[in-house]
Amino acid sequence: AKWFTFDMSDTYSEINRKYEQMLSNPQAGMQDPNLLAMFVADHPFFAETILQMAMVLYYVNDRGRGSDLLRRCMYLYETALPTSLLPSNNANNGEANIEIFMDMYHQPNSGFFACLFRIMQTSGMSGCHPNALAVGRYLLSLDPLRDPMGVLLILDYYALASRRSSVALSEEDEDVRELGASFIVDLVESGKITINWEDNLTSRHHNCPLLQMPNWAFSYAMALYRLSRKEEADEALKTALNNFPMVLPKLLEMNKVDVQARSFQMDWPTVLPAFNHDLNAANIDEVNTQIEARVARAAGEHLVRIFVERNHKLWKENDVVQWMYGCSEEVVKGTQPQLQKEEDTGEREMSTSTELAAMQLISTFSPALARYAQCDPSDYEDRFRTFPPEAIALDPNLVGPALVHDHRRGRFLRGGQARGGGGMEREMMEEVPADLMEQLRGMLGMAGNDEVDLLDPDSPILQLYLRSLLPWAQVDGVRPPR
Repeated sequence: AKWFTFDMSDTYSEINRKYEQMLSNPQAGMQDPNLLAMFVADHPFFAETILQMAMVLYYVNDRGRGSDLLRRCMYLYETALPTSLLPSNNANNGEANIEIFMDMYHQPNSGFFACLFRIMQTSGMSGCHPNALAVGRYLLSLDPLRDPMGVLLILDYYALASRRSSVALSEEDEDVRELGASFIVDLVESGKITINWEDNLTSRHHNCPLLQMPNWAFSYAMALYRLSRKEEADEALKTALNNFPMVLPKLLEMNKVDVQARSFQMDWPTVLPAFNHDLNAANIDEVNTQIEARVARAAGEHLVRIFVERNHKLWKENDVVQWMYGCSEEVVKGTQPQLQKEEDTGEREMSTSTELAAMQLISTFSPALARYAQCDPSDYEDRFRTFPPEAIALDPNLVGPALVHDHRRGRFLRGGQARGGGGMEREMMEEVPADLMEQLRGMLGMAGNDEVDLLDPDSPILQLYLRSLLPWAQVDGVRPPR
């Protein structure tokens, strides 16, 4: 195995130093997106700020220009990567059989991981699920043991939503399989991916197989179902329903399935009470008395929430709902104790609705799932939560230059510095003798006040106005009132 990391050049390190100084200085106002756009315009090949500006544009629903900046950010990382680290189908590559990894927690690498995740996310939002699946697989391959970006929470959805099928080699060849479903089955059955987490409080290491994640347990069953492996799909779905019974009521609720109606095909009021018991937190708290068990359950419920929110559309077809009902009915009946039959009457030969409802199923979550407890559910939704235009007042005169690289344009005015090399004026002022500077301050009405707080005129206008009302504050370059 080989571990790679990005190495900053001297020029890039200098820009990064300036960026970190601006972040550490609250007076710099880097929280203002217009100043961020100015920084991107002045440094068009600094990946960190380009990615941030791209996400700002996505959050104001400007997807076109956000996508342009996102692709520029990916281009910067791609040009810095060696060919051995790029995804390739070339089997003749000398390093094809060498495992290649990258540590996200090393600062230059974190931006690359974030850029890949955003490309995967935006591709899925645009409906390009095969592209999102390819990027997600590559991102997972860089660090499959730790999965720092939480790709496993969404990768199964992209695989099932892609709906791509293999092409038959000849007219007689009827072996056409769904590639996404085959990927899920192959990955699960290979056993190469496990969930690992070390508890910092107890120093205990926890691990579990991939099927201990709720989304992969149900997606594995769905993948087998699509591959027409009916018996295996039934067993996989019944196992998933046994391990995570809370998922079934949530899926039915999201898909607006009528669970009160009864018919010859489906009788949900008979089956669902056994699964609804798991939704009552009071019932579970009586069972989980240990802190570790409660943490595991909280993490598991977090994963179930993300899975149901994103994957529920894959489970809304009539044949899939009928399949879920058949398996859930077998789960409830299969876990019932054998009832003694009375020889003289046939009253107990079949279970009644009341007897089925008395069954109580409880989800079991592995402590290793706590690895994903901090994942933000909004990162796995099918759209960004956009802000109204007045909340983020972007100046088009500043955003425009950030999107187009023009080496002939001078620097933007920032912090009292003039355009295109005007910063020399500040250096010249620092060389003025102290007595002459005091006379100049007296002419400006600033004599005797050594604690003047100079305000940056490029700050947000409302913030600049409110701070200028303070008696000790003065806008840099503006004559104080007499």
